[in-house]
This record gives sequence, structure tokens and C-alpha cells, in this order.
Amino acid sequence: MRHAFHRTLVAIMALVIASVAFAGESVEIRLKDGSRWTGELTNEVRMTVIQQGVRMDLTGRLLKAAEWHVTIETDVAGETRNKTIFKSDIVSIKTLGAGMSADANRSPRRGTTAARPSESDVDPDQPGVFVLPLNKMVGLEFRHEEMEAIAEEADKYGDGQIIVLLIDSGGGSVVEMEKIHDTLMDIKKRHRLVAWIKQAISAACATAMHCNEIYFMTEGTAGAMTAFNSATGQAWKGEELDEWMQRAGEWMQQGGRSPYIAEAMIHAPSLLSYDKDPVTGEVTFYNDLSGETVLSRDGENLVFTASTAYDCGFSDGTADTEEQLAELLDLPAWNEVSDYGRRIAADWQETVELANRELRLLSNRLEYAGSGSGNQVEIIGKRIKIFEKFIKWHDRCPNCMAMSGLPTKETLQREIKDLRKQLSDLKRQRR
Repeated sequence: MRHAFHRTLVAIMALVIASVAFAGESVEIRLKDGSRWTGELTNEVRMTVIQQGVRMDLTGRLLKAAEWHVTIETDVAGETRNKTIFKSDIVSIKTLGAGMSADANRSPRRGTTAARPSESDVDPDQPGVFVLPLNKMVGLEFRHEEMEAIAEEADKYGDGQIIVLLIDSGGGSVVEMEKIHDTLMDIKKRHRLVAWIKQAISAACATAMHCNEIYFMTEGTAGAMTAFNSATGQAWKGEELDEWMQRAGEWMQQGGRSPYIAEAMIHAPSLLSYDKDPVTGEVTFYNDLSGETVLSRDGENLVFTASTAYDCGFSDGTADTEEQLAELLDLPAWNEVSDYGRRIAADWQETVELANRELRLLSNRLEYAGSGSGNQVEIIGKRIKIFEKFIKWHDRCPNCMAMSGLPTKETLQREIKDLRKQLSDLKRQRR
């Protein structure tokens, strides 16, 4: 797909301006298990956090609380420093001197991973939905991991839940699409899977076509699934093209749609037209121009609009609001059981933004790390620290590292080993 396997760092994304609490104000932090801690800024707290897979206990003073992160003043390597922590990384928190732990502050949370919503949160007489926003690049912000997570959340309520994939993406990685395919085929075995499209181009469209039902927003578009070679920028040809067309055609069929649609979206010479029975509305597709309505001519890659998708049955309807979508889904009202999907999507996007900013800064520092001093020991030491931070990002955001053009984790580990040997040799020579 167009943006797959980028060899340069992803551009820095705009920061979301978060409202920050001021000293003395009440603060609520929602923990990984769905419980809540409440306290105030300047509270002395003890936190357990998991960052890059490492569990840490921190003690310090709470300085700031923004929408997605908190800052505490704590001991870092023997020095008192400010440390920023994502709320999603916090496992537990206790207010020191107050005798109040997270368990004491725990209250039911709507749609958490800890428990099902209470009856006061969800109307048990109305079917509910789970929403997962899928934005930006497939393989980076748009991943199978969040799809797996929202399905696990829905599983707590039993089979037959409605999972809405809210798609707004220009495409991405073919490699990620294989993982998405396996994930969605598994989810469809037990839940009603719905795509709601604002923009679904390339790999994002390949995601949508797996769903039991597809709905467009009025200005929605979907299609153009041509795959590109990341090294040359050229569209796939020969065996690669044939394999992709066959694979995408199978996925389209598994979603209950004609494989000819996938072919017209992928390969410009592929043709597509259809006839529609005026009485039954049944649609017959042709991989030529013999049908009454032409969707794709030679030299075109099929991209559906809301109206063209609906007329041929690729779309099940058009909705711009949750209420309109609820009506199309035959629901009495929009009854979102949990905001879990929206939260995990936002958390991951924030992680990607942080990764891209830090990777860019670290790459710049690597060019001049310690070079001003001319001290080889200092230069090597700083390079080691930078490589160690790259490795941490490999663990925390492997997608970001894979698309950054930076070395693999194994290469970095070998480089660190060589640098440490150089450092040891230099120090021995100076004795």
C-alpha cells in the first residue's frame, strides 16, 4: 500500500492540548484494571507502573495531571527529577500518609476491563455497541492489536455483540493486513462486525471489506487497493500482483461480496460493471463492461462514494451520526456499552506521537552526541545510551521502529556490545 515500509521517520504530529489540573485541585486517575484513584496535586504518592514491559515502583510528589499523562517529582538515578508517566501505564497508586490506596478509591467504571458495567450505566433492555476508531496509517496507528483488545472486551458480555470499526485512513502496510485478516476472521465467529467509513483507502478498505456490514458517511470513500513496492515506489506486478489480487478477492468473498470488486480496486486494467434487478434489487457483477452500470473502466482504480457503494450493495447504508447508524443497525437507540475502544485507540495514538517525537530527537542527537568535547569515552557513552533508548522503543512501539528506518533490535544490541568493548579498551589504555 502507498505508505508501507517508509524508510524515514514519520513526521512529528500535532500535540493535543490537554487541560492540566492546577495545584490543590482534585485529580482522578483511572488505572489499568478500570479502578479509579482520586486525590489532589501535591499529594505524596506511591505508584506501580509498567513501561516498555518493565514494572517499576515510584514514590514522589504529584505535580501535574493532563488528559493522558501525569508528572511526578521522584528519584531518578539518585537525583530528584520530574518524570512523566502515561496514565495507561499506571497499575496502582497509593496516597502516602492518607491511608488510602487505589483499592479504597475503587469504583465501578463503565466498560472497563475489570468488570461489566452496572445496570445504571447500561440499559439491559437495549442492544449495545462497542466502537473502535481506526485512524491514520495501517501498520502504525491502525493495528490488529486494538482489534483483538476490543473483541476481548466485548467477549465479557457474551457472543453476538456489535463491534463498530470507525475507519478514517489512507492505507498502509500489506504485512499488517495479513494480521488484521486473521484477527477479524476470528472476531466474526462470535460478534457482529460493522465498518463505518469516513475514508477507507488501500489497506483500510481491505479491513472494511472483512466486516459483516459496511456503512458509509455521506462524504465517505473506499477503494484504491493497489499495492506498492516500498523500495521502488512502483505498483506490484507479476506474481506479487496476482497473489495480492487472489488474496484480496478471497477476503472480499469472505465478507459476502464479489471478488471482481477487489480486482477493480487493485489493478487499473481490471473492469467492473453490474446489473440490478428492478424488482428484487439483486445485483450481478461482471468483470467487463457488459453491465448496465459501469463502476471501473480501463485505467481506473475503483473508489466507491457513499452513493455508488450503496446502489450496488457494497454498502448497507449511509449515516453521519450515531443515531442514524443505530437506526440502520435496527437498534432502538445508540447504546454504547463501553468507551474502552475509544480509550485504547487514543492511548495508542499518543504512544505513537511520543515515539515519533523522541525517535526524531534521538536520531538528531546521535549525529553529534558528545562530539563537541572530542572525548571518545564521552562520545561512545552517549551513543550507547541512545541505542539503549532505541531498544526500549523496539519493545514499546515496534511498529514505529519498523517504519522509522532505524536499525533492528538485534543490530542495536550488537552495536552496543561493540561500543562497550571499545569503551573498555579506551579506559584500559588510559590507566
